[in-house]
Amino acid sequence: MQKFKDVQSEAPESNYRLDRVGLTNVMRPITVQRGRKSITLIPTFRVFVDLPPSRKGSDLSRDIEALEDVVEGEVESRTKGIEYVAEFIVEKLLARHPYATSAEAELVAEYFLERKNPKGRKTTERYLIRGKASKRNGEKTKRFIGVTATGITVCPSAMKTVSALMKRKVDTPPFISHNQRNDVTILMNVPDGWDVEVNELIDIAEESMSAPTFELLKREEEGMLVLKAHENPKFVEDAVRDAVKLLVKRYQKLPDDVSIQVTSESFETIHKHNAYAEKSGTLGALKKELK
Repeated sequence: MQKFKDVQSEAPESNYRLDRVGLTNVMRPITVQRGRKSITLIPTFRVFVDLPPSRKGSDLSRDIEALEDVVEGEVESRTKGIEYVAEFIVEKLLARHPYATSAEAELVAEYFLERKNPKGRKTTERYLIRGKASKRNGEKTKRFIGVTATGITVCPSAMKTVSALMKRKVDTPPFISHNQRNDVTILMNVPDGWDVEVNELIDIAEESMSAPTFELLKREEEGMLVLKAHENPKFVEDAVRDAVKLLVKRYQKLPDDVSIQVTSESFETIHKHNAYAEKSGTLGALKKELK
């Protein structure tokens, strides 16, 4: 059998250690079991290991092999959430890359929930859910679960300005302001012995905005939603702060060292740019800030 030269294992010209080398935009189907419910997802994967200065390249085919372990059902007993799938992948990555000291895996998938619009009509809404895990040799794996929900934010500043120009009270209908779609993303650490439900995170993300969005709205429902949003004007900053406050209240029993990150990005209608806000911290630190 012909032997081929292992170029990846050769010494590089510049001997820098690389923090992350791997694959992005890889798609594979997985099935997760949450209670009695089985959910099939088609996530996009990002997988990485670090690379020592002694190696020219990483064995990228081994990354695919680690992912195939998931597809072939080796994690069936552990797939109670995509964060656990990510955990399994990083363990496989470190096993397949003996020269690596750290590994990271991230999954992002579309996720659908049945919702009720302003008049109670059932509608299926689309969200993004995220699972992430990272591990260093000799340390515990860190797991993260996250969501992105799309809602509406209404600018409180423009509302007051327009009211002043029209010489009327700001809280008197009709409310006039610019509004836009807004993405709130929540990512939080899931410690051993605890589970965090993505449905709860989606509820929190939607509640933090002026109003949620819906795929199906008839005329009256559309009007009701617009009115609701304008009765609850918020900046991107408000959305982040309100989401953090809701997270602290909902997960106050989790350990204080649980890390949380919340972002809000507003796709502005009267500007060509987007507005953005972010807050990160441990649960314990966020509790203290709230007092």
